[in-house]
Amino acid sequence: MKEQMIRFVSTIKYKMYILDAFPSIDRWKVPQIGPMIKNGTDPVAIDNVLVPPQNTYFMARKRYAQLIKDCGKKCVLIDYVPEFYQANTKTFRVFDKKGFSYFTTPSHLTPHGLEKIRHIWTDICRKL
Repeated sequence: MKEQMIRFVSTIKYKMYILDAFPSIDRWKVPQIGPMIKNGTDPVAIDNVLVPPQNTYFMARKRYAQLIKDCGKKCVLIDYVPEFYQANTKTFRVFDKKGFSYFTTPSHLTPHGLEKIRHIWTDICRKL
């Protein structure tokens, strides 16, 4: 795999942007956010329903870190975790205070979610 990566990187003219792994959201629970907020459910409890604490995205992040290391300066890692991770509760907040979800499926952002991460892509575009 590493040899294929080296061969692939040699064909990159400028930069390759790689989106880092992000935990999967339980898409079947997304419609329940609004009613849970309305009923006064603790947002941290909602976080844990949507993104279970035992989520296994950590191994993928390790693989991507190695990929970036092997790729060198031609690869740029894009990370959404800082935008959604709540360090004080150690949960991922994938909805706003009103109960609007940032995700429609485990990996697709809503228009509301796109606005939350827009600054990341704006910064990338500025550097091009």
